[in-house]
Amino acid sequence: MIERMNILPPVLLRNWPESEIDKETFEGYKNKLKGRLYGLLCEREKGGEWEKFLDSITLELIGLGANSINWWSLIGKLSSLRYLSYEYFRKTIFECMNLVSRLKEPDDVS
Repeated sequence: MIERMNILPPVLLRNWPESEIDKETFEGYKNKLKGRLYGLLCEREKGGEWEKFLDSITLELIGLGANSINWWSLIGKLSSLRYLSYEYFRKTIFECMNLVSRLKEPDDVS
């Protein structure tokens, strides 16, 4: 009974363009990540627990395991945020958001 949990009929599943789903999903993930980075900036501005939020984002990105120059730059910049004054923190957050925009899909996503 439980084996047939597909919502779409098998014919539709075979014709589904998987590469487009993956690209679309990854683009959505990047937008979500940029929103979280902006939320991190807001959390710092209001004096909240931004360091826990930063740790969460950093761990998530390490788990993503993308292996590109932009990913490595992003991890490096995020790791330094804890030690920056607000002026440099803000600038670095926006640099990180630009790096997120240029991330490529990890090999195991596509």
